[in-house]
Amino acid sequence: MCDENKNEKVCEDKIKDEATEAHESAAEEAPKSEPESSAKESTHDERVAALAARIAALAAKGDEVIASLNKKIDEVDATYGQKAAATNSQVESFAASMQAYLEKAANQFAKDLDVISRSIDEELGSNVAEDKSQEPYVAQFTPAAQAYRDRMQVGSGSDLLLTDPEFVERFANFAFDDVPSDVDLPDRTRFICWLATLLGCQGIDEFRALLPAALNMGVEPEAVKETVYQATAYLGIGRTYPFLKATNDVLTDAGVELPLKPQATTAPTEESRYEGGEQAQVACFGEQMHGYKDRGAADYPHIAQWLVKNCFGDWYTRGGLTIPEREMITFCFIAAQGGCEAQLKAHTAGNVQCGNGRDFLIKVVSNNVPFIGYPRSLNAMAVVEEVTGAKE
Repeated sequence: MCDENKNEKVCEDKIKDEATEAHESAAEEAPKSEPESSAKESTHDERVAALAARIAALAAKGDEVIASLNKKIDEVDATYGQKAAATNSQVESFAASMQAYLEKAANQFAKDLDVISRSIDEELGSNVAEDKSQEPYVAQFTPAAQAYRDRMQVGSGSDLLLTDPEFVERFANFAFDDVPSDVDLPDRTRFICWLATLLGCQGIDEFRALLPAALNMGVEPEAVKETVYQATAYLGIGRTYPFLKATNDVLTDAGVELPLKPQATTAPTEESRYEGGEQAQVACFGEQMHGYKDRGAADYPHIAQWLVKNCFGDWYTRGGLTIPEREMITFCFIAAQGGCEAQLKAHTAGNVQCGNGRDFLIKVVSNNVPFIGYPRSLNAMAVVEEVTGAKE
């Protein structure tokens, strides 16, 4: 450092000289460091080269190991293939032996079984497998009965054909061959009588089964409904209600839209019902029925009044059936339920009055025999004889 007391020029020269010395000193020291750096680089390269050589050696060793493993695998594969081929040959030989054995055993079994079967046949004298008595019985319908069943379109779905074929055979041959052959009635009339008779004897199951056939044979839905409606006056709602339900079920299944068109011709007033009922009574029983509502018993005059306005005024005046047809079904109701011979006599006379004569009533009774049996049919025939015998 320059002394503050010395002049400025001397100080500047001093500083320059010191800088020059420092520069020269640094220049002298620089060449001394180059040999040390070169030595370090030479050592590093040698280490890298040595490491590369070791890696190359390891890679070569790995290739040798892999090649050895592949060789061993090939040797194992060859050995396994030979053993597998030998095993397959043994299996095939065993299978062929078993097949031959089984075929031989099966042939021998068949021969032994045939011998046993022949021995049994000779001992029993017949072949049990061909015993026709073990076969289920099949109903044998007469050609006429089968043709009638075909027209009714009843099909063969009845359970009774499986459980009771002989019964079905005998009933069908009687009801659908003997009866139609011996009793000449139009199909529609025949089936209306059968439906009315089944109502009278409470044959609800047979009614339900027969109703589809009745529709197929020309009985209109209106005629069916009117038959059930009118039966209420002679059987009571307790006995007709199930039939009304069954009728609705069958009609619905047949595609008939309910309710049907109204059939009433009288208004729901006493005057209209009395007037219509009296006209129906006169048509059935003659002119003496005028004023019948006023001729009831002193103790129960209402019964005669009900007969006019309800039994005849409410039901006989309706459409769907004619007056003669209504008297015919009434005859069937009463004959089928039995025990009502006094009323059966009155309605036998009513039938005759409206055109259903003796011969027709005999046909009706005969037609209904399969559905109510002989006792009630013979009782009804006796009434017809009693009422019409003297007249015809």
